[in-house]
Amino acid sequence: MALLDQFGRPMQRAATRDLLERQAVATVGSVRSIQAGHPADGLTPPRLARILRTAETGDATEYLQFAEQMEEKDLHYAAVLGVRKRAIRSLELQVDPGGKDGAADELAAMTRETLESAAVRTTLIDMMDALGKSFSVCEILWEREGKGLRLAGLEWVEPSWFEFDGTNGNHLYLRDNAGPQPLRADSFVIHLAKAKSGLPIRGGLARLAGWAYLFKNYTLKDWAIFLEAYGHPLRLGKYGPSSSPEDRRTLLKAARQIGVDMAAIIPKDMDLEVVPGATNGADKMYEGNARYWDEQISKGVLGQVATTDAIAGGHAVGKIHEQVRDDIRDADAEQLAATLQRDIAGALCRLHFPEGTPLPHISFPPPESVDPKLMLDLMERGPKAGLKIAVSQIREVFALREPEDGEEVLTPPAPPEPPPVVPPAETPPPAMRQVASRQADRDGDSIDTLIDELLREGDMQRAMEAEFGELLESLARARDMNEVQDILAVFRDAAPGPVLDLLTRSSFAARLAGETGAGIRD
Repeated sequence: MALLDQFGRPMQRAATRDLLERQAVATVGSVRSIQAGHPADGLTPPRLARILRTAETGDATEYLQFAEQMEEKDLHYAAVLGVRKRAIRSLELQVDPGGKDGAADELAAMTRETLESAAVRTTLIDMMDALGKSFSVCEILWEREGKGLRLAGLEWVEPSWFEFDGTNGNHLYLRDNAGPQPLRADSFVIHLAKAKSGLPIRGGLARLAGWAYLFKNYTLKDWAIFLEAYGHPLRLGKYGPSSSPEDRRTLLKAARQIGVDMAAIIPKDMDLEVVPGATNGADKMYEGNARYWDEQISKGVLGQVATTDAIAGGHAVGKIHEQVRDDIRDADAEQLAATLQRDIAGALCRLHFPEGTPLPHISFPPPESVDPKLMLDLMERGPKAGLKIAVSQIREVFALREPEDGEEVLTPPAPPEPPPVVPPAETPPPAMRQVASRQADRDGDSIDTLIDELLREGDMQRAMEAEFGELLESLARARDMNEVQDILAVFRDAAPGPVLDLLTRSSFAARLAGETGAGIRD
């Protein structure tokens, strides 16, 4: 089977001694230099258009340097691009054998061990540099291990050291004094981030955000000039007609110094006034324009603005936009997995395994999202309905580990003690209840019996005369209505008399007699 590169071109297998030497390095007098240009300085619309057009025709040096400067000078672009680059770090790497034979299993294990090593895992962010610049190149560092080679790490290479083929715009070459050089086999990891279809160099996000960066930069410059002119108060000096040129120079010097030193000395017959600046809300215009371009950059890089900018809509809009960002993250992970399979797993396969060994499947599966509240509700109702739930899955959802032997664990609270059982009162037989009912119908209830006894024996009459006799005599002797009111007020505030006491005791006796069936005087 012929050896092909990432562009489908036939490649020659590299000798072991060549793999131990780096190909993409900076040298004295070479076109590959660590010194970079700064095309974003003094950027104008015609210059930006020329940079973008030149990148399409094969020379993307200025475009790549411009993309680098954008990440250094624009805080918002650097932030949202960094979020998208690092989103891949939240996913778990998964490597599955590409076949069922032993060689496929060994290749998958070797690939998994290589990709999970710190030397490679930390360079995934360098591969994601392709998001802004449309491509990224990392050179593979090989070292001897026994009779073979071991992948020791990856080294990020300056993208301006490469150029695309001027004829088809797809093939990538290494720039050299002798002309473009083809890349050595099994020596590079080349990641192409396709934000859109077309030429690879036109697929980077820097091309999309370049115009927003330019217009926002103009806005910030105008805003700074505006604040310089109108943000500081005006120092206004006034001098009289008899002032000398020397006095005027003194006043001008004082007006200039008071803005910095907040102290000045002027002649007594002169006046120095500080007039506060009035912006009339014009500063909001610059802020609104800058914020608008920030939102457009967020849309271009993350596909939404709710997770980066404060907008109306609240939590619900943020949840929807978060799902949009997850879709973009999963697409980036899929492209990166294809690159790792082709350039890393492929290189390991060609160096250590026989031809025809299937490459392992590399993926970054998205994490499963489970609502904890729904899971708790399912744990409570599921078993009652006959649903079997694995304990290990519950621990995985809530990130709980298996407790060790002897370790203190949570236990359900003890159930409350049941209240003491009170035996029901014995009810009389039905025959006795019927006799008691007929007796009550014949004799009347206990209240009627009590009233009859109080009236017959004269207890109520004596109590009424003892308590109300003096009151009635006092009212009879009263001369006017005011005196009557005074007598009633004194009677109202007096302590309860024998009538209330008799009624209270009698009511209690009647109640007790009615419940027990005893006589009133028993």
